[in-house]
Amino acid sequence: MSLLIESIKLLDGEYCNLFYHEQRMNRSLKMLCGVQSNFDLEELLKKAEPPRHGSYKCRILYDDVSKEIEFVPYQARVIRSLRIVEHDRISYEFKYSDRRAIDRLFELRKTCDDILIVKRGMVTDSSFANIAFKRDKIWYTPWAPLLKGTMRSKLLERNMIEEDEIRLKDIYNFETFKLINAMLEFESPEQDLSNIVF
Repeated sequence: MSLLIESIKLLDGEYCNLFYHEQRMNRSLKMLCGVQSNFDLEELLKKAEPPRHGSYKCRILYDDVSKEIEFVPYQARVIRSLRIVEHDRISYEFKYSDRRAIDRLFELRKTCDDILIVKRGMVTDSSFANIAFKRDKIWYTPWAPLLKGTMRSKLLERNMIEEDEIRLKDIYNFETFKLINAMLEFESPEQDLSNIVF
């Protein structure tokens, strides 16, 4: 089995959204490895020596027997355009460290900065983030993403976004979009739909 990976935002020595990361890690270990007992993510991270200043991605590479932690300086990627890429069989329900299937689709972006993956006519995710679309001041995220991100889970729980079935043909029924993941706060800039290339 491929090792799993979890990416956690570390900002000035403080971890963000640990509850949601711990939930996903425990679910993955249970479903893929048969691990029944939950582990304490905060206790695991106490063994690390995180940087105290700046923005970092805390990467945890793990399975049922090992957990490796590293800290990588983080600077948000500038995404100005997404190319629609369709693939009806792609699956990424768990956050595997092996991303070869997604990386192959990413190579199809041509002159765009990233891709927007469409599966069986339904909008899912970009190569590295969930997506949300705005209509009439309400934000909607695809009901069936490739990966249920931790920031997505937090925003849904706080009623800041809603789930909806978003088909490829529905995109222009919205006004703007933004990308969301553990490293990107919901305050990230809105983007015009013209930045999505068909």
